[in-house]
This record gives sequence, C-alpha cells and structure tokens, in this order.
Amino acid sequence: MTSPRWILLPGLDGSGRLFTPFLECLGDVDAVVVRYPDDLAADLDAYAKHAATAIGEAGRCLIVAESFSGPVALRLQRLDPRVEAIVLVASFVRCPHPLLRVLPISLVTALARRTAFRLALRMSCLGRDASDDRVDALRDVVRALPAATLSARLALLRTLDESAALCATHLPLLHLRARRDRLVRVPIVRDARPASLHEVVVDGPHFLLQACPQACLEAIAAWAAHGIGGNDGGRTLRLHPD
Repeated sequence: MTSPRWILLPGLDGSGRLFTPFLECLGDVDAVVVRYPDDLAADLDAYAKHAATAIGEAGRCLIVAESFSGPVALRLQRLDPRVEAIVLVASFVRCPHPLLRVLPISLVTALARRTAFRLALRMSCLGRDASDDRVDALRDVVRALPAATLSARLALLRTLDESAALCATHLPLLHLRARRDRLVRVPIVRDARPASLHEVVVDGPHFLLQACPQACLEAIAAWAAHGIGGNDGGRTLRLHPD
C-alpha cells in the first residue's frame, strides 16, 4: 500500500513558513504545505475549500493541522473524501482563550502584534530554551501578517464552536496537546471527545512543531503504528511506502 501524502495546515499566521523544523524531521516524506492568502474570507468553509484546492492531485491524505487549522481540518474532512486521518496540533474547537471573547478585537490584535518582541515570543510561544533563529523566524512571520488579516482570523475564533463537528468525526484523530501551552486555555477534550480521538501530551509550548518537532513526529508515528482506530486495535496507517 502506498503511504498517504502529508498535508500541513498552518497556524494563525497562515504562511506555512513556520513548518521548517518539522519538515526537516520528515525528511523524504511526501508532504504539502498549505498557505492561506491574506485576503481569504473569514469563515471556516473558505479555508477548508482553499485547502482542498491546494492539495491538488494527491490521493490518500494525512492532515496535520496546527492550532488555528484544527477546525479547518474538521470541515475539510467533510468536503474531501481523500482525508484518511487527522492530527490536531495544540488545537481547539472552541474559542481558545477567555480573553478573546471579552476584549475588543482591535485590542487583541494590537497585543498579538506586540509579541513581535523576542522575549515575549520566547516565553509565550516557543519556550525559554528556543534558539534565537527560531524566535526571529516567528517574529518575522508575525510582523509580515497584515493587521486586517489577523483581526479577521481572531474574530472568526471569537465565535468558534466546532465541538459538534469534532464529535461527529469518525476518522482517526490524534491530538498533540502542549503541556506548557499559554495560548490555548480551552482544552479540545473538555466537553467533546469522540471515540476515534487519541490524545498525547507533549512537554512543550504552544508552538509544538517548532519547539519539539522530533517528539511530535515520534508521537504521530507511534499512533499510526499501533492502530489509529482507537485502543481496541484499530487500523494501521502506513506513513511510509512498503
């Protein structure tokens, strides 16, 4: 059996530029990075349709959805029958932080853009041990994101509730939860946990694929190798060709 193509859906920045550490760990795995245009309409269906188009002519797909893209992946699997399994990385199905519900979007946008300072990014996003190169890469991505785009995406998250979509999903699901996540305060499994969902806690900050790429890859590989259909001996997902 041929291995599935890995489809990487980006976080709030939408650029896909932050996947570099994880791609380096993937080596020769067949992977496609989806990038969201800055002017994409601010609704989940628009993001899911864009992702389906970006996948191109791929056959079977394993979706790796980072943070913001978790809800997008849940919509995508309903649109695209090629999706075989989904990995949600430090993600959520409801508004991820209580402050986002009550503070003006303009204020949240301004605060988010202030995280372009190196110390704030290191402590809130990447962890105190992050290299200067990785912190600078994140800072550059934050600075490049237009304020209007950031505001639109934050507004989308403010009213988000995809818990029903999560519960209705029958595809194998893996959630990599960041133990030291300072950005997501509403756990994905707080009140919605389908039988197909398996969760692994990774000892890292919110930006897991940047701070702990090898640990994330090993968790995905272990989940796939031991049966991705659940704890009762589910199907094995072959991540590499025979």
